[in-house]
Order: sequence, then structure tokens, then C-alpha cells
Amino acid sequence: MWEVQESVIRFDEATRSLILDNDLIHAEWRVGEQGAVTCKALRMSGDGVDWLDTAVRSPLYELAYRELAGTGRTVTVSSEDPHAVEGPEVSSLADGTVGEAVVRLLPTGTPLEVLWHLQCHPRHATLRQWFELTNKGETPIVITRLPVVTYALRPPAGSLRAYCGLGRERARRGMWADWYTWRWVELGPGVKDAVQSGYRREATWLGLVTPGGGPGMYVGWESNARATCAFGDMYGDGAVWVECCLRPGYRLEPGASLAGPPGFVGLAEGDLDELAYRCQRYVEDVLARRVEDPRFPYVAFNSWGYGPDIDEESMLRCLDVCQRLGVELFVVDFGWEDPDWRPLADRFPRGLAPLADAAHARGMLFGAHLSFGNASSLSQMYKLHPDWVNGPGQWAYRREGEVYAVTLGNPATREWMLDKLLQIIDDNKLDYFLTDHRLWGWCNPRVQPLHATNDYVTVVEGFDWLMDRLRELRPHVLIEHCDNGLSLPTFKIVRQHVTSIGADAAGALYERVHTWRISHVLPPRYLAHYVCDQPAPGRYVGAGLGDYEYRSHLLGGPMILMTHLHQLQEGSEEWRSLQRQIALYKRIRQRVARGKVLHLLEPQPLERVGHGWDGWDAIGSYDEVTDSAVIFVFCLGGEINCRTIPIHGLRADTLYKVSFEGDRASFSLSGRELMAKGLEVELPARGQRPVLDANGMVRASEVVLLEPADGPGWADDTGGGGG
Repeated sequence: MWEVQESVIRFDEATRSLILDNDLIHAEWRVGEQGAVTCKALRMSGDGVDWLDTAVRSPLYELAYRELAGTGRTVTVSSEDPHAVEGPEVSSLADGTVGEAVVRLLPTGTPLEVLWHLQCHPRHATLRQWFELTNKGETPIVITRLPVVTYALRPPAGSLRAYCGLGRERARRGMWADWYTWRWVELGPGVKDAVQSGYRREATWLGLVTPGGGPGMYVGWESNARATCAFGDMYGDGAVWVECCLRPGYRLEPGASLAGPPGFVGLAEGDLDELAYRCQRYVEDVLARRVEDPRFPYVAFNSWGYGPDIDEESMLRCLDVCQRLGVELFVVDFGWEDPDWRPLADRFPRGLAPLADAAHARGMLFGAHLSFGNASSLSQMYKLHPDWVNGPGQWAYRREGEVYAVTLGNPATREWMLDKLLQIIDDNKLDYFLTDHRLWGWCNPRVQPLHATNDYVTVVEGFDWLMDRLRELRPHVLIEHCDNGLSLPTFKIVRQHVTSIGADAAGALYERVHTWRISHVLPPRYLAHYVCDQPAPGRYVGAGLGDYEYRSHLLGGPMILMTHLHQLQEGSEEWRSLQRQIALYKRIRQRVARGKVLHLLEPQPLERVGHGWDGWDAIGSYDEVTDSAVIFVFCLGGEINCRTIPIHGLRADTLYKVSFEGDRASFSLSGRELMAKGLEVELPARGQRPVLDANGMVRASEVVLLEPADGPGWADDTGGGGG
């Protein structure tokens, strides 16, 4: 037996079983006499109910390849087929905190070697695995199915509901509510479905929840490339199958190897919020890129609200305002650069470095917008290498020339772009940058012969390669994901980026709509908020904001101001409101970043106010470390000015002090009482003047703080570091 802290992986010779058990999750794989490998147990340690259907064999993997010699037939290989098996080799990763086993599988009658990598991490009921294929034959083959995760499940309580979504068809500026989808499927006989993930597709996540908050399972895969996770009654055998794979069409030369993306499976007990929370804690502890700065997620400013009207003088004035407000990150958005990604000489004659120095002198980080997936026809790159682009790109403030999308899947292009980005970062002293617009252009097969699907070459060998190399060569630079909003809701971007936008400057209501949906999947710090308002689609408002608008952007973070700061009058009500909300954000951000999101009342599209929706919504966060919670409550229009907010996720025996950011008296109730009766909130509060938005609708909000009655209280919470 080999042991590292609480993680144990061992091979039992008597039963020919690989056993994983870390006191939270227990899994077993049996190696048959002919080398067939099947999963025999998957449960929470102790007396947990087994998720596997013992009446159905659960293979470890299924892959497929096409022969290029002879008839060109397609061959399907399952772990249930005869294998020669070598290993496992059980070892520790370099940091000494992860158990890993590697098993070498040689499917009989094929040219393939399959390396199965299995990991187990302390403190998480989660297992992680990936497969690496090597062509041991003498002729090329094409990998048509690359396995990630395969299980045949038996629902522990007899029924099961599947949750998935975040699909994005396109940036529909006039249809904010449909930007990101969220759906659930009641599983049963004959019911099957699939998650289709990838660029501007669904999230790489599937949640399986039993009724009444019983056993649950989450499945994730770490791929930005297209993948399919089929689930449900796939074969009419009574099992609930989960089959996740890529179809890369990858030409694998003799002696070459292809590693698939890791996938992970975790178990939890509780409702959907608990399931999502356990997954997010695993992602933060194991996968996500860490930020050591205790201020993260930041209060930030981004110049997007100014459009192209930015220059050194105006940005220096903004820096002074930001310093007085307590901003921690200053970002110059699109409009600073010429077609060759150099600072515009007429607007930033000294470059961006002096602005970076000024930000650093004020204690802020400095960043810029880098739309590197797009190239102008006026750029030197395009003039020298017109074959490095393919299709239309996007350049927000283009004044002349054309814009094309850059083919990052071309090795020469990506190498050049890496050097260019390193130069931009160094010359302009960047600590941070955000991607945006089109992230890449697809490869042109007439220019570049493809050895795999265009998606795989472009995403994995282009964009992913570039992001990974940037992190390796400039580890201090923090990267924010944006592509006119979130376009890669995946567990690969969390390894490459420290945060991500959701909806792109959609305004108060639709920011809450999509925070509700995205927070089921990605950890809270991947809920960056572009603070502005749009009371109706296309009606941008960058001034005159109040508590309601600012509070709509506080759950998660970073909190990124895109408002017209130069119009703020110090000491005005808007200034005081912004100061209050920045102070509140700093008090709660670390607890929220590590906390469990509580989905209490779902926000709805604007047109549903008075038509099936009373205009009330609420969302919160519970921090198990301090046994405290924060709840945001909103009311938009409607006829009801008093609402009982349902509460869940607290400790029943704790006596909580209930206090409000508004002018209301505090009181104490037990967690049991709060969860049984809810919390009654009146909006607008008695004696409070109603605030009308541009549509003539009343807007009101409240922030409720719950803490143990004998606790230390809510102080400025800047400890942590993004996870």
C-alpha cells in the first residue's frame, strides 16, 4: 500500500482490483483473467450507496480509430475487450499531496497502447483521470473517439434529475435573457440527452441529483475543444449511462502519442447547491489558477464605458478618482492600440508604461485589453503573412481597413503571436490583460493541411497552447477570459485564466439572471461583473447608478467598474453609494469566493414582471468556515412590496444575528427557524423613497448579513487568494 496524507490508491493482488479510497470516496476497478477492466464500485466511503449498476458491466473506456491502410475500417475498442495489463505504477506528485496511479493497457489485436492516469486528492470525494494513446503500429491511424469518462450508473434513490447548460448561440444584444441557457432533464426509461460542450457551447459539467437532497454526482471535463457527454438510458438496459468523449479525427503517426483531456467524477450528499459547491471547491483546490494577492478578486476599473475617447491625460484623471474610491486594478480597454498592438502615438505618446507606473505608485495593478485573435489589414503581420488569417474578425473602434480572425492553429502564427504578446506585456508593464472579441480564426485547409478536426487544431494546439505558454513564461500576469461575454464555460479556462466575464455589460437585471445560472458551474471568482446598467437591451447607462445597480454586481467578482467615473461628484449620493458598495464588496469577497452559492429566488426576464413573476429575486452565499452568510434581495416593479425569502444551507443549531445594510433593526433567529419560515423583507423599506428606473419601474434592494450571534462580526475580509 502507498499512502500520501489521506489519499490512498493500491492494487489488491488477491482480487485483481485497483482500489481508490481517501476516506471520502471509494472506487474499485477489476482486472479480469483476459485483461478486461471494468468499474465495480463507486460510492462515498463508509456506508455510502453504490452508484454502479451491478447488473450492467461498467467499462473503463471506449475508444475508436480508423485504419488508413487496407480497407480503412473503423475499429471500436472497449476496456471490456482482452488486454495485456501492466502496472499499476502508484506514485506521488511532486507536491506530495496527490495520489496517482498509471496503468498500461495493451488492447489485443490493435496497434494501440493506452495509458490510464488516475488521481485522488485529499479532502475531496472526487477522482480524476485521463487517457494517453500511443500508436505502436507501423502505419498511421485516425483517432475518431477519445475517451474521457464512462460509467453505467444505478440511481441511488431510484430516480435522478440531470442539470446542465450555459449554451450560448451568439451574443444576442436584443435578447439578454437567452444569452446563457440552463436546463434540467428528469431521467427515466427511454430518456437520454447529451451535453455538447466547446466554443460558445454548453459548460463542461453535468450534475446528477436525487430527489429530496440525497446522493448526488458531478461530472466535469477539462476541454475547450468540442466534446460530447451523453447521459441517460442509452442502451435500454436499465442503467443511467454517462459517456464523455472527444471526436478529434486525429491522425496518429507510428510512435506518436495523443493525450486526452482529464475528466473528473465527484460525489456529494445534498441539494443542487451542495453538489455545485463541492464541485467548485474541488476546482478551486485542484484545478484553478491561484492568485496569491489577498485582495483578489479585485475592485477594478475598466475604461470600456469611455469608448474610444481615451488618452493618457483622461486615464490619469481616472486613476486619481480610482485611488480615492479604493480601486485595486486599473484596465485600459479597447482603443489604446494601433493595428500593430502599439499604443496610439497621438493618444499615448509615451506608451502605456507611464500609466502603469502611475497605477503601481497608487497601489494598483495595471492591465489592458488584448484582442489578439484579430488582425487589421493595416498591420505588418497581415501584410507579411496574409495566410495567417481566415474569415472576419472584430475590431471595436476600427476607423479604416478590414479586420480578420487570426489562425492560431497554424504553428508559425502561434509562435509569432506568443512573441508579440510577451513584447506587449513587457513594454507596457502589464500585470493583467483580458481577451476579447473573436478568440481565434479557424484554420484554412487550403493553406494549412489538417491532421485533426479544425476545432481540435485551432483550440487545443492553437489557443490552449498559447495560453499555457503565456502562463509558463509570464506567471505573474493574470488573464481574464472574455469573448463578448463568456464563450468557454469549461474547466480548462480555469487553469488558464484567473476569472471570466459572464454576460457582457448586460446591466443589473440580466447580470443577476446569468449570475444565477453560471454560479451553478463555475466558482464565484469566475463571475466577473462589468458594472453598468441597461434598463432595456441596447440602452447603456454609465452614470446615475445607485445601491440596486451596484449590488447586482457584487456576488463573486472581480467587481469591474465600467461607469463614467469622471462624471462622479465626490460627496454626491452616487459617490457615497459607490463607496458603500465597494466597502461591502471588500468585506464579503473572500467569504463569497470560498462559499456556497445559495439560489433562493430566481430572477426572470424583464418582460415577465407582472406576468408570472412578482419581480423579486434573491441569491446568497454561505461560508462554512465562519458559519456566516450574505444574502442579496432585489425587487423590480410588481405589486408586492413585502416578500418572504426562502432560506436554506445554514446550520440548524446556530443562533444567527440577522442584520441589514439598510436602516433596519437587527435580531437573532436560529438556523432551524430561518430555514423553516424564511426571512420577511420589505422593499422599498418603510419610509424609503421609491427609486424609478428608465422604464418607470420601482427598483429596490437589500443586503442581509447572517453571522453567529456570538461571532466576531463582518470585518473587512481580505485574506485568502482566490480559492
